Amino acid sequence: MDKIGILCEKNRVMMEEFSSRSLDRIRGNSLVLASLPFFSSYFAANVKKEVDKDRLIIKEAGQAFQSGKPVCDLDLEEIFEKTKAVDKQFIQSLRIPSFSLSVRYGDIADIRIQRIWRISRAVYELLREWPDTGSFADIVRKVYTGKEFKDIIMDILRLYNQETRMLSHSIRLIPPFNSAMSSLAETLFQAMESVTEGMADTYTTQLFGDKTFYAET
Repeated sequence: MDKIGILCEKNRVMMEEFSSRSLDRIRGNSLVLASLPFFSSYFAANVKKEVDKDRLIIKEAGQAFQSGKPVCDLDLEEIFEKTKAVDKQFIQSLRIPSFSLSVRYGDIADIRIQRIWRISRAVYELLREWPDTGSFADIVRKVYTGKEFKDIIMDILRLYNQETRMLSHSIRLIPPFNSAMSSLAETLFQAMESVTEGMADTYTTQLFGDKTFYAET
């Protein structure tokens, strides 16, 4: 059983659904979106970047676990440095006129390292108890309560929201797009924050059921 592959796929599905819900939330603000017709392309590339980055983190943590390295000995700074290659691919994938992006790592390093640590801990917690014949759902219910699982999902998503917001501050556009981008970045952040708990509720209920989940919260 490819447990690491399963974790990567579960994360991909969650992040793509999260981005879809976030975009649906801001589509009502047609004036903001109309001012930046290329935004959907940018956001789609950003989500792919996040999925690729999370895959790297999950694989790094999984390989460290399999080698017998304790989670407390993970070199978070080393993993952080490896994520920069994903950022580089993200920037190169953008083909938007009058658009430039230079990641200011001093702004996002702390948030990203926190997210690396949160994902890595979850990988260790699951792999430690996961038998070769167990399903993802079974192992999640074995390791966490519904409330604990919901808290993990919310932590991971909110750290992503914060990094996306900070990354948007690094974007440079020719006038008059700069002011529109600033407005849209804040609109996007608020939309992402507003759907975060609903996403966590959905995934928790899928695994734990309404009765168990609500009894714990």
